[in-house]
Amino acid sequence: MKNYLMFALLIGAASTMAFGQTVVCEDCTHDVSVYMGEGGLIAEADGAEKVVWVTTCDGVTVSGELTPNDDGKVSMLFTDDNGLACDADEGELQLGPIMDGGWYWITDDMNTAVGGLVDKEVLDNATVMLTSAGDGVTMTDGKGAVYLKEISTGRVGILPSILPVPYVEPTTPTPCGQGAKTADTGNDVGLQKNCALGGGETKIEVTSNVTTGSVTEVVRPYNYSVIVSAGLWHTDSGRWANDAANATLGRTGTALAASYTLTVYDPSSTTNSAPTLSEAGITEGTIANGKQPWTIAPSAAYCGTSSDPKNRPLTLRIVADLDDNEAAKFTPELVEDIDSDATGDQAAVASITVKCPSGASSSPAKGVELVPENLFPTE
Repeated sequence: MKNYLMFALLIGAASTMAFGQTVVCEDCTHDVSVYMGEGGLIAEADGAEKVVWVTTCDGVTVSGELTPNDDGKVSMLFTDDNGLACDADEGELQLGPIMDGGWYWITDDMNTAVGGLVDKEVLDNATVMLTSAGDGVTMTDGKGAVYLKEISTGRVGILPSILPVPYVEPTTPTPCGQGAKTADTGNDVGLQKNCALGGGETKIEVTSNVTTGSVTEVVRPYNYSVIVSAGLWHTDSGRWANDAANATLGRTGTALAASYTLTVYDPSSTTNSAPTLSEAGITEGTIANGKQPWTIAPSAAYCGTSSDPKNRPLTLRIVADLDDNEAAKFTPELVEDIDSDATGDQAAVASITVKCPSGASSSPAKGVELVPENLFPTE
């Protein structure tokens, strides 16, 4: 029965023996999942000149080296003849560095069982309890595998017990600072555990009193004013507050406390001049709920009147700077880099365009005669 095992590759091995001590094999990458009795193994070296092996059985540890052959393969026997057979209830045989795909065999009285060498990195994976066949089949647990033997026939087998792990697309944890409501009050306390830390960036959101949602452009009417408001908000990119009272600041309800600077640019100016707020017909209001309002009034200089329209759009650049006392309410290591898109100590920057009504033109069209003098010419 054992003669066919002689196909095992010739190896060069030197071994040492130790009693009553644990030998740590740092180079070992794989395990014989069920090391008992006599058997052998074959594997492919993982680029190393020597493959180290270590066996432990009944308190005795033996170690040695294998030399790969010309094909890069190594093999070894563990038998009574070479003293490496393990007759104890629990034994361990590890080796490496080798590549996945190696396998081993255990020879029993009547049959031989074959199993795969197990990568150490999967030994901590979840295992499953194999279904019992009753008293007629003995089951011996190993490392990620079970040795089965049918008592009446002597048939043996090795079945893996490590659960296969299906491929799952990697997921990004929820950024810190989102969700997480308390069970007792339902208050939003901000997510601070099992979450992804980010740069904690902020953004400026601009709204107006004549539209819904964020705006990037505003139409300045001829006969009434428009109010635009800027607020500094978190982007939920991974920041949390230092205490529950501050958890929702800049996320829901009230914008972050900040100071705002509005600069006006006239794209139609050949010198790219920056008109003052007064020249542009814009008045700054008082901050409320963290939002800075500006009133954009009708302007004869930029849009004229409905009877004498002009078309001179303006660009408004808004810069927000987070107040120091507001920054102190959040994790300090993230406040230093509150927005990677801004420069200096600016928290965020936004731009909007103030346009004139669609009928406005820098060169109003002259009236066109729609009806000719003679509707029915004879010549």
